[in-house]
Amino acid sequence: MGFSTPSYDLIYLFNRIDRGDLQLPDFQREYRWDVDRIRALLVTVLRGYPMGSIMALDTRGEEMRFRPRPLFGAPDTGMAPGLLLLDGQQRLTTLYQCLTGDGLVESVDFRNKKIKRRFFVDIQKAVSAEVMPDEAVISVDQHGDVKSHFAKNDIPRLATEEDMLRHQCMPVSSLLQNRGTDMLFDLAQNAEPDARERIKNFHNTVLKPVVRYSVPMVRLDRETAQEGVGSIFAAANSSGLQMDVFELLTSLFAAQDPDFDFRADWHKTEEVLRQFPALDQIGQTEFLTAVALYVTAVKGHASGHREDILKLSVADYQYAAPLIRAAFHEAAHYMRERCIMSIKQVPYSAQLIPLTVIIALLARDPKNMSHKDSWDRLNQWFWCGVFGELYGSPALAVRMGVDVDEVTRWIDDANNPSPSVEKPQSIRDARFVESRLLSACPESGLYKGIYALLMGRGARDFRTGMAFDHTNFEQLGVHFRPVFPESWCEEHGINLVLSSSVLNRTPMGRRTHVMVEGASPARYLVRLQSKSLMDDAEFDQVLATHLADPHALFAGQAEEFFSDRRSKFLTMIEEAMGTAAIRDVDEGDLTAGEEGPLAFEK
Repeated sequence: MGFSTPSYDLIYLFNRIDRGDLQLPDFQREYRWDVDRIRALLVTVLRGYPMGSIMALDTRGEEMRFRPRPLFGAPDTGMAPGLLLLDGQQRLTTLYQCLTGDGLVESVDFRNKKIKRRFFVDIQKAVSAEVMPDEAVISVDQHGDVKSHFAKNDIPRLATEEDMLRHQCMPVSSLLQNRGTDMLFDLAQNAEPDARERIKNFHNTVLKPVVRYSVPMVRLDRETAQEGVGSIFAAANSSGLQMDVFELLTSLFAAQDPDFDFRADWHKTEEVLRQFPALDQIGQTEFLTAVALYVTAVKGHASGHREDILKLSVADYQYAAPLIRAAFHEAAHYMRERCIMSIKQVPYSAQLIPLTVIIALLARDPKNMSHKDSWDRLNQWFWCGVFGELYGSPALAVRMGVDVDEVTRWIDDANNPSPSVEKPQSIRDARFVESRLLSACPESGLYKGIYALLMGRGARDFRTGMAFDHTNFEQLGVHFRPVFPESWCEEHGINLVLSSSVLNRTPMGRRTHVMVEGASPARYLVRLQSKSLMDDAEFDQVLATHLADPHALFAGQAEEFFSDRRSKFLTMIEEAMGTAAIRDVDEGDLTAGEEGPLAFEK
């Protein structure tokens, strides 16, 4: 792959757009810039400042790999383009619309209301300072009413050429046309000497420079690989209206099979995903990543990088997509069985992608998941990912691929274990440090994992004695609430590290929480037990399902409760991960430790 960096003036670029020689690949999003950004770009160009480079792919003499379409507002000539614009669509389309034709641009205002605007340059203001003032560019609606707040009083309307000449305002759309020069001659003809000097100055400092204004282009060679184009495009657009691979595949699939409606197929996927709130963060890119992981795993080694998605053929997709849809359905049920019902409870949505692919691959042989050992292994990998916080990083493509290969092989081996099949790297890598129990915040995967695991292990509602599950979760209004109210802890001098930690949280129904009223468990548990009609042994058993010491709670002994619960939480996590935790809590300084509060920025 190679590239060159020529520069082209605006007239040359606009002529290529008009001829259909410079177009967009169809995966580009529609043009959409608000009026303030449009005006700011015009000010930049009219000042002669650089607007940044654009990027295009040379397609001359090549078979069209991406379906082309004209820039918004440009004529559809039906011809194959010689250049496809990859980066700079919004800027170049803005300039094309403002500086050609009648200059009327469809846009939105700051409230996202649809509007139409033309832009004018106030000649007097444009040359009133060494650098053209921002307010020299005026926006006007399609009826000629001035909309720029800084110009309304002086110039109420610019509907006719007579208005324009009277107020010495030139349409931006005339600057690159003969009409612009003609207007300046008309203005200068009967003008006073001072006015004539301003017009001459405008011609030299605004009109002539904009005619010569050139835009640098990164021009990619024709030999650039298709997947390379996708990666380059994504990187170039990372700071603007970022595109994802769905738009790219829409165009690629349309070129391969015009009869395949990719968007309609995505709607089928959405119908499945949106049935389960826990899958709310699974969108187009996540689904396509799962498809790519599955397809590549079947062929050899799983890989879900952007390039792997772009290499998918229509046949690959049509084969794998229904299987992945069904597997996401199963993954949602897997999460539900572990009392993870809503997106707020999901420790790491990214982990759902390899989980889904692993389920899909194992489903090829029904015997794979017919034994308890198989489920135990899947559960161990899942909880190692959660409590090892392995899926909290944004760079997860490699881990996903390795997990799909290794975990699938390891679970497949459960029925007839072989010494040659090692535990997956993720399980070997996962470690849990005790002091993390004192630093984890509510947004962390660890926090959410403990919430889910407590319920999954049978935590029961204090008031009704019902075990929390998907059938009563919404009805009971369950949340992860403080056992010792934080206000009570503050009044009684309990260390903030303890009172604000996950150790002080437990699943609690709405009606249970109402009875807490900021009181110690020593008070509110008595009221709850009387409402529950449970005897002492039964009620103590309910408290024990929360890994809570009934004696410490009824005695209001917060510090004893936290110490006991920390030990029980560690045991719970060790059992889930299948590995020993690292004990490092310093009783003399709860903020210390490898993973303690002091190890994290506030």
